[in-house]
Amino acid sequence: MMNFPEQTRAFTLPLRSALLLCLMSLFFSADLMAQNGGFAGAFSRMGFGPRGMGMGNAMTAVHQQGVFAHYNPALASTVTDTEFDFSASSMSLDRQLNMLNVAFMLPPNAGINIGLIHAGVSDFDGRTVSGVPTARFSTNEFKAFIAFGLNPGRKLSLGFSANLYYASYFDDVDNPLAFGLDIGFLYRASERLSIGGTVQDMFANYTWNTSAVYGGSLSNRSDNFPVRFKLGAAYELPEYNLLFSADFETRSQSSFIQERQVDVTPGQPVIRSTLTDITTGSSMIRFGTQYGIHERIDLRAGWDAGDLSYLAESQRFMGGFSLKLPLRNFNSAIDYTFVREPEGISYMHVFALRIIR
Repeated sequence: MMNFPEQTRAFTLPLRSALLLCLMSLFFSADLMAQNGGFAGAFSRMGFGPRGMGMGNAMTAVHQQGVFAHYNPALASTVTDTEFDFSASSMSLDRQLNMLNVAFMLPPNAGINIGLIHAGVSDFDGRTVSGVPTARFSTNEFKAFIAFGLNPGRKLSLGFSANLYYASYFDDVDNPLAFGLDIGFLYRASERLSIGGTVQDMFANYTWNTSAVYGGSLSNRSDNFPVRFKLGAAYELPEYNLLFSADFETRSQSSFIQERQVDVTPGQPVIRSTLTDITTGSSMIRFGTQYGIHERIDLRAGWDAGDLSYLAESQRFMGGFSLKLPLRNFNSAIDYTFVREPEGISYMHVFALRIIR
């Protein structure tokens, strides 16, 4: 934590409390079941790259768009070349979302996918309660994963992914580290139809230690990642250069509610707090489509419905394109997607450079 001038040091605790309020709201909110973004690791569930996001993140069974084992680890087995993807986003409110993806084949029937996601918010304006500027703050989160996929048969692919999460929020709170596992399958029912399924973020949780700031009952709590169960299908019409995809997802979400009561039995009022662990669920659907309008141009559109119980607040619309570059030594493309964020509060522009060797 920065050393502030002596005249502002007396107001450091309120500043810390204000910053930590954003973090601790994960626990205090009684409306957690309505806000999927309030759970740990929300940045990693926004999507991966302009091709995936451009199709509404309905990518569980899509293997025609390059390898994104972020959506389903079984997709790692479908790689036939070495693929590199570098992605960045233009977002409002000083937010950042960047991605790196590398996939390569392991002969004769397997593949590896390595990826990294970074999300952050920069330039928080720190001030005392009197409004005197003190310092600038920022938050950062990372997800690194390695996925292995295997083709035990001509139609069936299996895969698993090891995920490492790291968060840096505030100097006086230890940076949490989380480990999770994904498993998935992909079944090619025909040359046109593929079916996929996956379970994601098993065993992942952040443990927060805020004793340096708050102490008490909230000083050491575990915040579980939602466990995601996804089933998807993709149908291709190669004669029309069309691809359709759909996903259904259900989540199991753990959180707790803190209740405070005033006890006046001894005569002097005493505030007593109780914590109740709860498990909630949410369901969501996604649809995506791609149309090859030209041998070098693909168009995409998607709808991510978000939580079906709060459709108006959580749905997102997106659309984009790919422009394949005429280079001799390797195949490459520029990808772009425009995303309308929930409730239209802002918009995202996602760009990527794709290289295939």
